[in-house]
This record gives sequence, C-alpha cells and structure tokens, in this order.
Amino acid sequence: MDAPERSRVVKCLGRSLTFFFLLVAPGAAAGGLGEGSELEIGGPGEGQGKFSVLTDMAFDGAGNLHVLDGGKYDTKAGQPAGNFLIQKFDNSGKFLGQFSIRDEKLGEKNEPTRLAVDSKGNVYVTQPAAGLVQQYAPDGKLLNSLEVPGAYAIAIQKAKGGERVVVAARPGKRRDEAIQQLEVIGPSGKLGEPVKLSRQITAPVDMAADGEGNLYVLADINQIYKFDPAGALLAVIGGGTKLRLEDGSELLHTVALDSKGNLYSMTWGNPAKVTRFDPKITTATQREGQFKWADPWSTHSSYVICAIDGNDRLWVGVPGSSDGKERYHFKPCVLRTRADYLDAATKQVTVRNTMTLGLNLAVEPNLPYGIAYELAPVSIDFVVKPGVRRVQELSVEYHVWDVYKTEAGKGRFDLKLKDGEESRRTITFTPPRWGWYTAELQVSSQGRRLIGVGGHVGVTPKFPGMAVLEPNQSPGGWEDAPRQAFAGLMLMRIHPSKGNIDKLDKVIDDAAKYGLTVLAQFTGEEQCTADFVRQVVTRYKGRVKYWEIFNEPNLRMPADKYVPMCKELYGIIKQIDPDAKVASPALCGVNLQWHKQFYDLGGKGCCDILSIHDYEGHESVDPFHWRWKIGELRKIMAGAGDADKPIWQTERAIPAVRCNTFMGGAQAVRATLHRDILSSLGIPSEHNSHYYLNQSGYGSVPSYLWSAAGPHPGALATRTREAMILGRRFVGALDFGPTGNRIFLGLRYQGQDGATIILRNLGTLDTPLELGVTGGESLEVVDAFGNSRQVPVRDGKATVTTQAMPVYLRLAKGQELPVPKIDFGQNIAPLATFAYSDKVKDDNLAALNNGILESTHFGDPCQYKYFQGEANSFPQTLEIAFPGPQTVSRMLIFSLRADNVQTAVLDYDVQYHDGAKWVTVQEVRTPLPPSDLVETPQCHANTWYMDQNFFVNEFKPVTAGKFRLVFRKTTLGTLADEIAEKAWGGKMGCRIHLREVEIYGPPK
Repeated sequence: MDAPERSRVVKCLGRSLTFFFLLVAPGAAAGGLGEGSELEIGGPGEGQGKFSVLTDMAFDGAGNLHVLDGGKYDTKAGQPAGNFLIQKFDNSGKFLGQFSIRDEKLGEKNEPTRLAVDSKGNVYVTQPAAGLVQQYAPDGKLLNSLEVPGAYAIAIQKAKGGERVVVAARPGKRRDEAIQQLEVIGPSGKLGEPVKLSRQITAPVDMAADGEGNLYVLADINQIYKFDPAGALLAVIGGGTKLRLEDGSELLHTVALDSKGNLYSMTWGNPAKVTRFDPKITTATQREGQFKWADPWSTHSSYVICAIDGNDRLWVGVPGSSDGKERYHFKPCVLRTRADYLDAATKQVTVRNTMTLGLNLAVEPNLPYGIAYELAPVSIDFVVKPGVRRVQELSVEYHVWDVYKTEAGKGRFDLKLKDGEESRRTITFTPPRWGWYTAELQVSSQGRRLIGVGGHVGVTPKFPGMAVLEPNQSPGGWEDAPRQAFAGLMLMRIHPSKGNIDKLDKVIDDAAKYGLTVLAQFTGEEQCTADFVRQVVTRYKGRVKYWEIFNEPNLRMPADKYVPMCKELYGIIKQIDPDAKVASPALCGVNLQWHKQFYDLGGKGCCDILSIHDYEGHESVDPFHWRWKIGELRKIMAGAGDADKPIWQTERAIPAVRCNTFMGGAQAVRATLHRDILSSLGIPSEHNSHYYLNQSGYGSVPSYLWSAAGPHPGALATRTREAMILGRRFVGALDFGPTGNRIFLGLRYQGQDGATIILRNLGTLDTPLELGVTGGESLEVVDAFGNSRQVPVRDGKATVTTQAMPVYLRLAKGQELPVPKIDFGQNIAPLATFAYSDKVKDDNLAALNNGILESTHFGDPCQYKYFQGEANSFPQTLEIAFPGPQTVSRMLIFSLRADNVQTAVLDYDVQYHDGAKWVTVQEVRTPLPPSDLVETPQCHANTWYMDQNFFVNEFKPVTAGKFRLVFRKTTLGTLADEIAEKAWGGKMGCRIHLREVEIYGPPK
C-alpha cells in the first residue's frame, strides 16, 4: 500500500471520516468543505478570493477580515514572486476589496510577513528583511514606513483608553538575537517609548493582545509569554522543548485570543492540533486540524494561521500550494470553522489538564527493544525529561499487568523535579511466567491526578531456531528483518523504487540471514514500467525469487487495463529469470467480481501465485466468512483451469489501536487466528504478510505489532506460533464434528520427532475439551507465550482448557491425539418465535434462527443482516417462545466481535418460565477488567477485551415453553467500556448484536 492509497485503505478497513458540507464561498474547492469547516475562501491564483503566499490574517474593529497575501523575491527569476496584496472580506466571506503592498524599491528585501489592523481600518505590515513596519490607510495608501530592525510579530494593544501598535522584532543576521523590549507605534504613526520586558525573549513568531492590554508573544522555545501592558512577565505557557510533543507543551506558528480570553495556537500532531487554553490556563482543548491543514502523514506541522472574529469563531489560514488534487479544500485558503469545532462533547476533541504541560514523560525498559529472555527481575525507568514544568513534585503509583490484567508488580514513589533537568526513577518486577507485560504509571501532584503513562515488555524463551534480538541489531522502520524474524513473520515485502535500489541490498542480505522469504513488489505505475522492471529483476536475479506486480490495482484501474500490463511485465521477469515466481493481482479485498474479470481476460497466464490482500471491511477475523470467501475464490480459479495455483496473502492489517484505545489482546487473538484460518485453507504462515511490524508509518492504519512503548502481545504470540511449528509441516485441520467445528479450530503439524497441534476455541470463554491420547502418561501443553506444562493422561484421556488465544499440544514421537466428534443434534431454535424488549432494526428477528451466521465482511451474501436491537439501558431481554414445552440443556449464542460499531455481548442470564415466574438456570459473565486511562502511542487507554464473540451454554435439562436471554452488558461498539469511551471522547452506544441463537436438547 503506497502513499496515494493510504486514505483509500481507510475505506477498505471499514473506517470512515465525517465531513461537513454547508456553505461554500467563492473560490471553494469543488470537492466540498473539509472536516469542521463551514466556509472556505481560497484557491491558488491572482483574482478575488484567490491567494499565492498566504502569511497572516487579522480582523478589524468592524469585523472584517484582512488577509496578507504576500510574496518574496525569486532569486532565480530575479524579481519578486507573489501577489503582494491585502485582501478584505466581511464575516460571511464576501470579498470587499484589495490593495497592493508590492514595493519595488525594497527589491529582494520585499517579504511582507505579519499584519495588524487598528480600529480605524489602518493596516500595519512587517517587513523583517527590510527592517520596516509599513502603515497603510484603509484605501491602501502608504502612510508611513517606520524603521524597526527585524520587525516581525505585530499586534494592536489597548492603552489608556486608546490603542497603539506593538512590534516584536527578530534582529541580527540570524534573527535569533535575544530582545528585551517591544517597539511601539503611537496614534500619530510615529515610534514611541518601547515596552521594556522583564524577561528576554528570542525569535518572536506571532503576538496578540487581550482586552486589558496584556500581550501574548509566541517565541522560542515554542512558548507563549504573557506580559502585562508595562512588560512585566505574568505567565509562560509551554514546556520550552523541541520534541514534537502534541499535548500543548510546544506551541507553533500562531497566537490568537477570543473575547473571553481563551488563547489559541497550534501544536505538533498527525495532523497538527488546534489548541485552545482557557483564560486561567487550566485546561487545553485540542482537535486535530483536518487533513491538508497540516502534514497528514508525518509528525511535521505545516505553518497554520489562526484568527478569531467578533463572534468568537475560529478562522484558519492554510498556506501552501495546490496541485489540482486537493481532496477537501484548496491550498492556500481561509476556512471558518463550525461553532462546535472545539466543543468538548464531540469525539474529535480532547481536553487536557495544563498541569501536564512540560511534563515530557517516558517509560523505558532497561532491555534491548523491551525484550527479556529470562524469568528474572526486569527494571523499567520512569523518566521526566528536561523541560519547563508547571509542577515541581510528582507522586507515582504503578502496576504491572499481563495480557489478562493479572497483577505482576505494583508500588508507589515520589519524585522531585527541577526545571531544565531530567528526573528518573527505576521500578522492578519479576515476571512470574513467559508473556507480555505492561507497566502503567499513574502520575499525580498535590493530590490531583495528572496523567497515566505506560510501556510494554515481552518476556519470551530463546526458542530453538528462533531469532534473538541483540542490542543495536534491529534497525526499526519498514524493513526490519531481525525483528520480523523474532516475531515469526517470515514473509517480508519490499518495494523497489527509483530512489532506493541501492539501499535494498542490505535489506535483502538481512532477510536471507534470518531466513525470511522476500517478496519484491512493483507498487505503482511509476515502478511498473518495462525498463524499471528489467533493471531491478536483472540486478536481483538469484537473490529475489518472488515478485509482485502492482499494489491493489482495483483501487486505480479496471481489470482490462491491468491484465495487459501484468502480462507484459510477467514476460519480462520470466525472460530474465525463468526460476522467478510472479504474484498478482494483489487486490484490496477479495473482490470476487474483479477476480472473475481478471481470469476472463487471461489472468491465469500472468502469474505463478495468486496474491490477495484479504481486507474484508473490518479488522476482526471471522473463520466462517473466510472459509466461504476463499472457497468462492478457488471456484473461480478452478473454472479458469487454475485450481492448483497457490494463493498468497501479501498484506493484511490487524490493529491494536482503535478509537484512541489499546486493544493488544484482541490484536494477538486476531493475528494468530488469521494465520490459523488461512493455514487451514492452504495459505501457510510463510505466505501470509502482516502489515506492518513497527510503528513507523500511517496513523490511519495503526496495525503495527511494535510501538514506541514496546512490543504488543501479538508480536510475542506470533513468535510462539512460529516456534511451535518450526521444522514441522502442515498435514491438515482437525475435524471436531458438525457442532465442534463451530466452537474449536485445530491444526496438525508433523515432524520427524513428533507433532504439534494448534488448538483454540473460536472466541468463547475458556472451555475445557476432553481429548483422547494414545501413548504416554502426560501431554505437553504450551500456551500462547511459551509456558509449558504437562497435563496428565488418565484412561487414555486428557482435558485441555481452550482459549480464544491458541495453545499448542506437543506430541512426542508415536503419541497420537484422536479428537472427539461433537454433535449437539437437532437445533430446535427454528421452531421458536422471538420477541425483543426494545426497538429492532429492520425487523430482523428472523435472522436469529435461520441457520445462517450472518457476516459483517465484504461481499458476503448475508452482510449486515444480523439481529440488531437497541439497548439504551440494561437489562434487555430476548424472549424465545415455543409452540409447546421443550426440553433444553444447551444453547449456542453467536454475538459479533467488537469491531467498529459492532458490539459483543459480554454478560447475560439464561432463564426459563416455570408457569409463574422466570427462573435463572445460568449466568454468563465475560472476564473483562475495567479499562485504564494510560497514554501510549495513539492511545489514551489500555483495554482488556480478548475478542470474545460467542458462548456455549450447558446446564441441567429444563422443560418449558418459554426461555429468555437477559442481557446485562455489552461492549460499546469496538470500545470495551465507558472508560474507553471517555478516552475516545465520543459516544458509541450500546446495542445487542446477534448472528444466531441455537437451542438443543440433552445429549443422547
């Protein structure tokens, strides 16, 4: 997936962004307005409402907006470039007029930078390179040119019943000399007595004044300095660091004030964040600027201008240039945001306590890459990095949890701080078993909670044949062979381009060193040219065996354009290297119609491997849908005479980061389940690529298994899986019988020294399974993280507890494991009628007993036809009425996996009616510890949902005509609970989502 397609993958993954389309002003982009805005002025050009070099804007006393559309000297052309205009608009965006500020006399020093407008409509423009402040009358007549060396930031200040112009300069050749005064232009238009500052400042960027005449100067280092009218320092806002912090500690580009004294600026972010401080600087309210306000694919923050109109509405100036491909609005442009843009009730808005400003906290395990290979004490450092802080002492309480939130360590300590210096404290815990652990440190000061921070560690055996990460061995980034081999992800995809061919030599050598299979993808049209393919394949002949032609062509072109290109490149590759294997078409989603077109057009002859990206609309993994979908794909292949061709899965994203919450356990379940399902369908793990390994890329597809906070549980789980099957070949899936196959999944791998059985349930609670065992007095069972134990064999049987996570049965040579065939008999649910206690969507009660497990996934004939009942309060009930009494002892209740808006049932009771009252026969409670408010990359909370999605109910036989399910708790869509919902900042709501209810009598 390359850069132009990142936003399209958002759709592929089932995410959505909401955009508002309200009022379009002259010059608005044809594609509509961007998120959170309701008016747009802009687009590149010279006409009214068009801009070239947008550098500043300000409102006058009448509520009109003045925009500085400046320019600068083009040294190559030897003349000024830009519009050099002041444009004026009313509050509705109507163009009122413009005048020129081009000054040919200044030559290459003509570089207007900031402006201010007084109550009479006079406009003041700073020219830093020329060392001037130019004053223009409302009609554009130049009134004065005042010498102020390095004149830069400028504001109108109320003073003694009148007003004056205040200028903050950036003198010196480098414009970074410290200053200790602000220049003043009085009502007469002449320089007056300067404002002496009680503190030096450096490199002022922007300035604003409040109604009391206090001045707010944005200057180095990324701070806002508040001075009273006489220049006395009242406050400093910001941490004084350059670490690209996003919490309001580092303020950029712009400063503006509304009538209530709220202060606006920008911070780093992906994209950058609009930040508003309340007048007392106690809270920071933040929202990400929409894509294209600032760089959306990096932590860099583009220059953005803020201004506040007389209605306290935030206006945003977006500089830059348009290339004709803007999706949401033109650049440059001016946007007026919606009135609720920074409303704390909206899910995009975060409200922070400003006591955390300058608190640059880190959790740093004293382990290479956060990995330990012994069950010995692990030390973790809590670090407060240097900065200017609003607190001087911290109290810290910490817990260390495993993936199930079982406690492995706890404690508390106090830590004194000194501005500008680092503070550090080490905590230790001893892991009781192999596994994943996270340290949560809750930080408070003076009895007030400030923030929670976290870091992860993995504790894993040195499995024979598996990579061990040594210090300075893992390079990080997109191609990281050592770490990929460590995690057992043995298929590495690389992307040759015209700028990186030489750099790939080491990547390919490292992949060979660690036993990885390399798949080189010619990603887009720029790479899929005959000359480039010939060059790359010739260079890497014998070193790269597998090549993939184009990335997700169904997002960019029809099949009848793709297939001829693919045939041509296939011929070139095979001509250069007859032993090479070519994969295609690598569609986004298993699009059966596109695949059929591909084959009808001769696709069989342009690939040796059929490659897929099995994005199916949601991040969860449904074994029943996958079996159907891959089965349908193989039918298409068989119809084209291509039944024996291997299928590779060359990109699949399974995130742990959802809605600002960490779902590491669910990611581990889904990542291993995905590998198990595809292996059972003929796509082994070594032909299955997880996208991507390290936190190094797209914020909209956070599927990485390793973040700046450390490894996720999934990295440890995929490592264990690979270790357990290493050196053993897949021989087939286990058959648990018609009912058992809906509950359990088992795979058998055979080796010369024995066999490995991968065993798991498909997402219910921990469930014991009695297995037949021949040979030996015990059975070795290894859990998902490598902990081994011996289960006794008695009378030829052993009982193994299955989980949503896999367990591994290690059979000694000669030991066999006959599996039980589980058949609950006839499902009598079709005889019943259902009634729900609240509103039902689409009257789809019939979906509950139609014998179909409806799906949420793309292309499924039963997509979105599952039962959906409202649940604004609990309990809610689903009543099941039979025509006459039935004897019942077992039920299967299929909910959904918590994913996007789909909710998973967690807690419910099974009841029957005895003729007089409802009697409870079973209480089902899903172990789900409460979420914790903890900051880790892209997350504000740790959650503990383990992908539970269905239940097996068994109880003593009951004879009755009426039964019911009393629902008491669900997830909130993908969110685990109300704490996670708070971390997300929005409202997902509760619903009852069910795929099927199956009811059975007693065993025969």
